[in-house]
Formats: sequence, C-alpha cells, structure tokens
Amino acid sequence: MSADPTNASNTTDILFARQPIYDRDATRRGFELLFRQSASALSAPVVFDGEAATRSVLVNAFSEADIEVVCEGNPAFVNFTEQTIAEDLPFDPAFLVVEVLESVNATPVVFEALTNLRRLGFKIALDDYTRPDADHPLLSYADIVKLEYPAYSNASLAQAIEALRTQYPQITLLAEKIETHEDFEQCRQLGCDLFQGYFLARPEAVFGRPLPAAHVRILELLARLNDPNAGIDQIGRTVSEDPYLSLRVLKLVNSSLFGMAREITSLDRAILALGLNRLRAFASLLALSGLQRKPLALQYIAISRSFICQTLCEHRAGCDGPMGFMIGLLSCLDAFTDRPLAEVLAQAPFDPKIVTALLDRQGPLGVILDATLAHERGELEQVPWARLQALGIEPETFMAAFRQSVATAHQQMQMFH
Repeated sequence: MSADPTNASNTTDILFARQPIYDRDATRRGFELLFRQSASALSAPVVFDGEAATRSVLVNAFSEADIEVVCEGNPAFVNFTEQTIAEDLPFDPAFLVVEVLESVNATPVVFEALTNLRRLGFKIALDDYTRPDADHPLLSYADIVKLEYPAYSNASLAQAIEALRTQYPQITLLAEKIETHEDFEQCRQLGCDLFQGYFLARPEAVFGRPLPAAHVRILELLARLNDPNAGIDQIGRTVSEDPYLSLRVLKLVNSSLFGMAREITSLDRAILALGLNRLRAFASLLALSGLQRKPLALQYIAISRSFICQTLCEHRAGCDGPMGFMIGLLSCLDAFTDRPLAEVLAQAPFDPKIVTALLDRQGPLGVILDATLAHERGELEQVPWARLQALGIEPETFMAAFRQSVATAHQQMQMFH
C-alpha cells in the first residue's frame, strides 16, 4: 500500500473507505472504516451481507493495509453484527473500536461476547442510537454511544444526552451524521464529545490489493479443519456448515472406493465411515482447491507434501501427524493464491507454531518441512540430515516415509476427483 492510503496510483482496488471522527477542538480522534465493494466486482450484491462486510473491512485494514498509517495512530471504528461480535478478534485492541450495530439483539450470547471483548481491552460503541433515554440493554457494556443526530429534535437530543450523562457519567457521546455547521455547534453546545459527518469530512476510499472474501473464508475453514486439538465431532461440525464439503463427503463415501453395501445418506454416518484423518485430508484439499483454478499437478503436490510431513511427524514423539499435514498443505498456499506466503497466513488465525515453521523453518515442524522441500526439489545434499537425526528421524526412516506418502497421495487423489 502506498504511503498515502487514499492514493490509488500504485494500487489496484478499493480496500474500504474511512471517515474521520473529530473531538470538540476539531482534532482527529479516530476513523470509521466502511465497507466498499471491490471496484473490480461486476455488480452490486443482491443482498447485503453484514458479516462478510465486517470480515472484509477487518482483514483489509489489519492485513492488507497499515492500520497505523490509515488511521494516523487513532483507533478504527468497525461495524459488528450479532454473529461477528462473538468471533475471536486477533487484533490489537488499541487500534479497534467494536461498533455494535443497532440491529444486534441483547441476547445472553451478545452479553457474554461483549464482556469478553471488554476484558481483552476492546472499547465498545453503540451505533445509531436514537432513544430519548438511557434504557438501552447494552449501555452498561458501552464506552461510546453514537447519537444519530437526524433522528432527534433539539429538545429530544438534549433529553437523551442528559439521561445518558446522568446514568453513565463516564460514557463518551459521539454525534454522527452531522451535515452542517449549525448541526456541529448544536451538538457541541449540548455536550457531545466526538463528531462525525459530511460537514466535517466525507468518506474517502483506501486502495490496495485485497484478498477476495471467499478466499478469506476458505483460509478460516482450513485453520478450523486442521486445529490439532479438534476431534472428529468438531471437524464434522465444520464440514456440515459448508454445503459443498457436505455433498462431496457424501459422494465420496458412496463411491466405489468404499464399496458400501447400502447407500449412506446421513452426513454423520459418512463422517464416521471416513474417520478423522481421511476426513481432515479430504476436506482440507477440497477447501484449498477452491482458492483458484489450479492444475491438478499442484493439488497432487499439496496432498503429497502434506502426507510426507504427516508421516515424518508421526515418527517423532510430541509432533502429531495432523499438525504435520497442516504444515505441508499450507506450504502450498502461495502457489494457490499467487501471493507471498506471509501475506496469506496473516488472513486467518493459524497456530503460531505453524506460522514460524512455514516462514522461518523454526522448531521440529520447520525442520521437517525444510527437509521435505529439499527432497522434493531433488537436492538431497540440502536435506538437514543432522537436524532430522536430532529429532529421532534417521535417513532410512526419512526415505521410507517418502515412499509410503507417495503411495498414499496417489490413493487419496483418486477420491478427490
């Protein structure tokens, strides 16, 4: 991204828009980051997807862009739906204000999520506040209330501000949708702390090269499928949430490869028939193949490399096979996405051990991947034999793992296509 985040001269697409938030002295105190559809999209979406919009803004702001540059060292205000509030946020709370949309219901799940976010240090803002009093069920969780100025008369706005100040004296009041100088002065005199609207500044586009939302979802799916702590029940739930994966699993288990006496129509039974490792491998490759239309040879490399790393991990105590499988699979992400590996890994909450192994070849997983890639290139002199032996993997074990894994990969590839 260019030094000027709104300059598109060296970039290719819109990441999001930003609108400044000012204090009473007209000093910038934050920016609201707003979803903007990619300029390369063919048409507007038929139905606006709030969850996808929030994820797009967060990923683009914290991964594609330099958030400190974009927001000039101030926090970013981002809209959150009921679903996205309950998701993990792998971001620095110093740079993010969770803006709770007016459509979010006050449910036990939301109460718990907001409590957790505050415990982690995130500030909470209530968006589009239009009540004349202080009876909103989420007010006790809020640090900031965004008063929707056009919804009030002068009298009702004064009433709302007085009620909020009386009941929640520490709360910050932000007047939004300020259209004129008179609007600004009115809200300022009534005691508002922050201000946002077209009178002060219109939203401006921030440009960059975003990863498509569908790709981000696939990366999140891969992270969940290959969580080393996940059992078959959790992996099964992950598969069941994706219609494409569910259908392919059912198709696979009813194929001639399994020779079932009767057709299996239940996804739960299909999952049990496949078993954990085969299910994880099958679903992971299906998800990965959805990133781009890539040659079959690349998919074979991905699955072969995954089984090699898995087999080698199984020969070392404390280095479980599923983690090895994940390392092998993710090492191909740059080829599937046509992006640097470090950039792609930043898009989803992958285990830190996986990231350091992939990028820095650190730890046992890094040694195993380094050896696998050297052998794959035919550079046996570059295989770190001494480091492998320190892990308890002798040269004979290493070569046997390759022969076994190649055979397994051929067998598995028949199931994927």
